[in-house]
Amino acid sequence: MKALLKLLLLVNFILPFPPATAWDSVSHRLGAAVALDFLSADKRALLLRILRQHPRFDEDFLTQVPGFIDTGDEQEMAVWLLGQAAYWPDIVRGLPAAEAEIYNRPTWHYIDGAWVRDAATMQGNSYIGIARFDDIGGEDGAAIHSEGQVHNIVTALDYNTQVLADAGRPMPERAVALCWVLHLMADIHQPLHAGSLFSAEVFKHGDRGGNGVRTDAGNLHARWDRALGAAGLVETLPVILQQLSAPARPQIQGVESDWSLWLSESRRILLLDVYSDVMKQEIAAADRTRRSLRPFTLSADYVSRMEEIARQRIGLAGLRLAIWFENALE
Repeated sequence: MKALLKLLLLVNFILPFPPATAWDSVSHRLGAAVALDFLSADKRALLLRILRQHPRFDEDFLTQVPGFIDTGDEQEMAVWLLGQAAYWPDIVRGLPAAEAEIYNRPTWHYIDGAWVRDAATMQGNSYIGIARFDDIGGEDGAAIHSEGQVHNIVTALDYNTQVLADAGRPMPERAVALCWVLHLMADIHQPLHAGSLFSAEVFKHGDRGGNGVRTDAGNLHARWDRALGAAGLVETLPVILQQLSAPARPQIQGVESDWSLWLSESRRILLLDVYSDVMKQEIAAADRTRRSLRPFTLSADYVSRMEEIARQRIGLAGLRLAIWFENALE
């Protein structure tokens, strides 16, 4: 743990903070670090063996290792490499067009709030002054066999978990799928990836998961993405691990994984905590008067609650990654 915290401290101070597109780099690296804390040595070795066959391992991993990393230290390299893998699906957004077309999948990071399946029976959309949209019945996960069938974060998890768990697949394909599994299991725990807000005028086409709601320091989606950035890795990881292990370290062997349940959790938070009553009242008033919506100032209580939820969600994402790796990968 001391070595892990030392590494995370260095990462926290040296790596730049990228533009927000999902959970930020800090959050994705935290999720991977939490997962590593629960993984067996055999599964950690398997993940690294798969990752080293990534088609862009040299460009996006080896040549990007910061100088403060001891490349001869297996633990340091494991933390850095799997953290980089967890963030890689956002890194590919910035690749040259030809390479980005191969790897970037913008629609895989989120889901239409009206889409429902299995445990996700509740929509993730908030409606102000308009009728609720009809449910969109999602296809069964077992029916997702090809990338062409993938169109949201749930079906992306259906597909990439299948690819990663299939020992008959080429290793480079499994390595890319590993990055997506690490990334998407965190993203599905971000409430603003689970739905949107719609209103009669201001957001007649939706707020794009909070991207259209301005606040005093960036849009609402970005604020939630960066919720743990201020505290950083070194302060946040021990808090998350303590929360997960109190009163006892959780049992992970034989535990089932259900990302539709995780989606349902995120939607409940989205509807109850993310869009405050003040926000909804201001949006309704802007609809009535047909005026533009002013930026919201997030209160100290709101920010504190946001940070608390982010710690809980990233912690659960990391734990659930470890559960899936331990139980689904041979």
